[in-house]
Amino acid sequence: MSGQYGIQLDRALDSLLVGTRHRSDLGDLDLLAKSLSEHGLLQPPTITPEGFVLIGVRRVAAARKLGWRTINVWVRSGLSDRLGQLLSEHADHALHKPLTTLEAAALYRELKAVLEEEAALRQAATRFGAQPGLAGISGGGDSPPPSAPHEYGKAREQAARMVTGRDSHQMLERVNRIEDLAADGTASAAVRGQAEAELARIRDGAGVLASHQRMNAALSLDELDRIAADPTQPESVRESAGREAARARQSDLKAAEMERLARAALERVKGSSGSKHPSKPRTAVTAGDEVPKLRSSRAFWATWSELDGWWRYYDVEQMVRELSGEQLDLFVSIAEGTMRFATELQNARAAA
Repeated sequence: MSGQYGIQLDRALDSLLVGTRHRSDLGDLDLLAKSLSEHGLLQPPTITPEGFVLIGVRRVAAARKLGWRTINVWVRSGLSDRLGQLLSEHADHALHKPLTTLEAAALYRELKAVLEEEAALRQAATRFGAQPGLAGISGGGDSPPPSAPHEYGKAREQAARMVTGRDSHQMLERVNRIEDLAADGTASAAVRGQAEAELARIRDGAGVLASHQRMNAALSLDELDRIAADPTQPESVRESAGREAARARQSDLKAAEMERLARAALERVKGSSGSKHPSKPRTAVTAGDEVPKLRSSRAFWATWSELDGWWRYYDVEQMVRELSGEQLDLFVSIAEGTMRFATELQNARAAA
């Protein structure tokens, strides 16, 4: 059997390679083995042509527990050589050279696609003609049962952990989005140029967060430019968009503040026009980056009262050694935002 996902065939269990996995505890396999014995294998594991198990480690382990000699598998071909190399290195306990951020993002994109395809197969099998017990066989730590609202998030987290060893999907999604913008032939030259510049910075070792923020600012400014050049907009709106874009570009601000300034400028122009610009704006904003709901002073104090003197409990040298560049960038961004808020709060209190 073949299809868009790959080729389905029988494979000798002894030829399958599991390799090193972040989740080494497979849990109680007795129930899964019983289900396999009673119902058979209803959802084959997914492997590479070389035999590395991508999805379905618990199913493979349960089949071995039952003494099976072969197992039906999906062979997912078309994966990159670098992905095969990564899996081989994991199997040999030999990750000699860490992946660069761009390499990690490319592998993440590829693995996420594999995981999403496998999740779609599970979901389709469950909806159409699956035998009783499929959910039990498909489920488990290595292959959670279908759950439409959450499958995409699970695939992102699983792919990120396979590549980096932690749930770094937000950072990797941001890199992928910048790559997509750089390759988008329908985007303006300014947006593509900014995206290419940010990828060059990341390639040279810069953190992703600042590039993400600058990219968001560039997208807001690009939309302001399009509004300013749109003959269907009222003249006052076009002039306002032009002024706001020029003012934002003249500012000399950090990436986070520039992102906020450009977004606020765009919101002011859209508010003055009475409706949003008709063309759909491109955005680098990922899930979780929406404007947050304002909280109460009680919540504010509950947060800050627990942070009094927090710096006395951490060693700077240890943090430098153990935190990633992305984590340090995020901390600095939070600290800078905190100082800006503190200054605004003091000024407002003095003027009250």
